[in-house]
Amino acid sequence: MAMVTRNATLALVASSLFIVPISACTTNSATTETTSQSVSSTTALSTESSTAFELTRPVLISAEDFDLPIIGDGKSTLPAKVTSADNIEVTITDSSRIIVLNEAIAEIVISLGFADNIIGRDATTTLAALESIPKVSSGHDISAESVLELRPTLVIGDTRSGPPEAIQQLRGAGVPIVLAPEVWQLSDIAPRIKLIADVLGAATFGKKLLDTTQIDINDALNTLDSATASPRVAFIYVRGTASVFLLGGKESGADEMIRSAGGIDVGTDLNLAAFTPLTSEAIVNANPGIIVVTTRGLASVGGIDGLLELPGIAQTPAAKSRSVVSIDDDLLFSFGPRTGELIIRLAQAFKILTTEK
Repeated sequence: MAMVTRNATLALVASSLFIVPISACTTNSATTETTSQSVSSTTALSTESSTAFELTRPVLISAEDFDLPIIGDGKSTLPAKVTSADNIEVTITDSSRIIVLNEAIAEIVISLGFADNIIGRDATTTLAALESIPKVSSGHDISAESVLELRPTLVIGDTRSGPPEAIQQLRGAGVPIVLAPEVWQLSDIAPRIKLIADVLGAATFGKKLLDTTQIDINDALNTLDSATASPRVAFIYVRGTASVFLLGGKESGADEMIRSAGGIDVGTDLNLAAFTPLTSEAIVNANPGIIVVTTRGLASVGGIDGLLELPGIAQTPAAKSRSVVSIDDDLLFSFGPRTGELIIRLAQAFKILTTEK
């Protein structure tokens, strides 16, 4: 079975160039109406009550229901010198005009008190607090011209930010750019928070945010009911409009969240790479009792009905019980201050879907 690297998958999805040999769900006007009803009928998962979504499918975990902790005061002690993830030494002297190129990074910047300093964002950063902030990219591909027009004093992205030519052009123009490592597991959250806090000259508040985030994650992990059977969970990355259908596996990022919430990631269990083309044989062998998808991905195939009609999925226990969890795209992969609460809500969803069968 062919395997697809995580970075290649994300880049190709963004450009709609990657085609997987599976028949995509066709979408006609009738399907569109069904999609609207299906998506609008989902119910947000509450940490106080797990009964609100017992009768609805899919279970929706929405970023709108998560609050970001504000730990810092937005004050910098500069200059600061850091090493970017691409091994470039960067000196920061001014944090007054920041462009963020990743939602998870934006979360940390905001939590450290620098929300008012953000003057630009990439298209994947969809936080409500930044809705009015100009975009400087298409997906993760930034426009150097759009960045320069905003006159930033600091740009913070990660190793997916690009293309390299744009990064080089901006650095050549004197713009300080720091790229953080990508984070796909809980143990990598702390180094990213520390790096961004150092970049902003806010090391003291960075330590406080790091401690708060770690406490939240530990508390979430400690709430898991060890007596409850671990459900088999498949993360399926879909973009129906681009005919992209992938089964998540080891180091997809979703595998870490599934395990943390008490599930068994079926892709990892089958020793699959981060993203593997979805086939009928693969998903039937995986035998998931629950399917996790992203919100935009689910909408792209016509909602839950379109998802469950994909080849092979209809034969799974998850399809028969319509056990689907839809998580806002950037929330699932944020790995930051909201991760502890996400673990709790995902664990609650797993418990409800498992006990209702």
